[in-house]
Amino acid sequence: MPLVLSILSGVLAGASFPKYGFSLIAWVAYVPLLFSIKMITGRKVILKSYTYGLISGLVTNAILLYWVVVAMNRYGTINIFVSIAALVLLSTILSVLYSGTFALLVRLFWNSSLPGGLLFIPVTWVLLEYAKTYLFSGFPWELLGYSQYKDLPLIQISRFTAVYGLSFLIMLFNTLLYEVLAWWYDIRSVRTAKYPFLFIKTVAVLSLITGILVYGDIRINRTNAMVGKPGKDLDIALIQGDIDQSHKWDPVYQERTMADYLSLSLQAYERSHPELVVWPETATPFFFQSEPRYADMIGNFVRAHSTYMLFGSPTYQYTDRSVEYFNSALLMSDDGGVKGVYDKRHLVPFGEYLPLKRIFFFLKKLTDSIGAFTPGIGPEMLHFDGVRIGTLICYEIIFPQLSAEDARDGANLLVTITDDAWFGDTSAPYQHLSMTVFRAVENERFVLRAANTGISAVISPTGKILTATKLFVPAFIDYAVRPIDAKTFYTVHGDVFVLSCMMVFLAFVLSMVYRRLSRRLP
Repeated sequence: MPLVLSILSGVLAGASFPKYGFSLIAWVAYVPLLFSIKMITGRKVILKSYTYGLISGLVTNAILLYWVVVAMNRYGTINIFVSIAALVLLSTILSVLYSGTFALLVRLFWNSSLPGGLLFIPVTWVLLEYAKTYLFSGFPWELLGYSQYKDLPLIQISRFTAVYGLSFLIMLFNTLLYEVLAWWYDIRSVRTAKYPFLFIKTVAVLSLITGILVYGDIRINRTNAMVGKPGKDLDIALIQGDIDQSHKWDPVYQERTMADYLSLSLQAYERSHPELVVWPETATPFFFQSEPRYADMIGNFVRAHSTYMLFGSPTYQYTDRSVEYFNSALLMSDDGGVKGVYDKRHLVPFGEYLPLKRIFFFLKKLTDSIGAFTPGIGPEMLHFDGVRIGTLICYEIIFPQLSAEDARDGANLLVTITDDAWFGDTSAPYQHLSMTVFRAVENERFVLRAANTGISAVISPTGKILTATKLFVPAFIDYAVRPIDAKTFYTVHGDVFVLSCMMVFLAFVLSMVYRRLSRRLP
């Protein structure tokens, strides 16, 4: 039974994310896992708890990350069996580090009858998600809170807590629901002793959720009122070229790629005369510095239409011993000159560089087609006419601290450019978009998302997806957005909420250790 329950939790958790998107399931998904942990008896209780947590995580990660096989096999030309093995390896590593550890800590230290016991599980979950954001370069893909990206009133608390606050709230409800169900099925004579103040806890948690929803509605109205006030809007155009990944880097297709992007840009200009045109990541599938003919084509367009253009391109620079390559975003001014360059700070392991090359030598094909990139040294603001753009390339948008750093440094508009063609028609593009929504709310900024094959979108400061394209169709979006200079609590203060969770966790662990030592003393 514990094994069945742990697998059930894994399935339910995976189903709560896009593109399945049954977000309400997240609020009950981990109740079976908590029952499985508490049901274990006999020898090796700790090891069994860890194992069931690991199994639950394996199931969830396999559901969420199955697109790894598509990216590696179809576009990375890696053998299908090696691709499947890589998915299993990645899911196992994530489960060993986080899901198994979560179950282990719950079994060791959780006691719902102690003061604050209801908080132990959600704070533990948040701390492990935070570790997932940073450990081994970080892989915070679809943290639990992201499952709620469509619930706009609820996600407004991320202005204070980032996505971690939503994860906390979901696990808090899961924990409460477990206690209620356990109370219901327990022997009547021991109900009160094992689950003290359960009614008060229930009222408190439901009141907290209600209060957050009420605050969210108020906050949305205030933000919309602020954006609706008279002020200078910025007319933008996002261009989605829909360039086939298998052809993108073929020199034969470069001219056609440029023609497609320029044609779509012209259509967008004829409709709305945008002040800023945004092309996706590596929209120019060549080194912009080394292709003066193509550079002139872009320069001629911006000069002829008096517009600025932000586009992705690989760049390079010579050092004393070698050549360094960068995944970059360039801002071309309306006079045809390059006004600023941003080099991607946080690279994708196994996609843009190969960590531990001696161990993972068999994955070298993944980086051969685009080269091994060097990370940029830090945020580089791209700006013009009072607009200060915080740029995030592809993978970077899933890290809350990067967009907050940009907004803190003065960015009043966030732009993310990406090439999700690697994912094919899987759930990954939808998952990627769901995480982008939170960056808008956390920093109260419009977020522009330009993707080669989709999904391109404009996201409001409330997290509402104002307009979006479909996958695998050439398209453009024209929209008017408002650069915003106000700063949220999270923008200014960062992860104070996580620090608070850490203090609660340590207090609870120390209390449990003290109680156990006290029992052994005469």
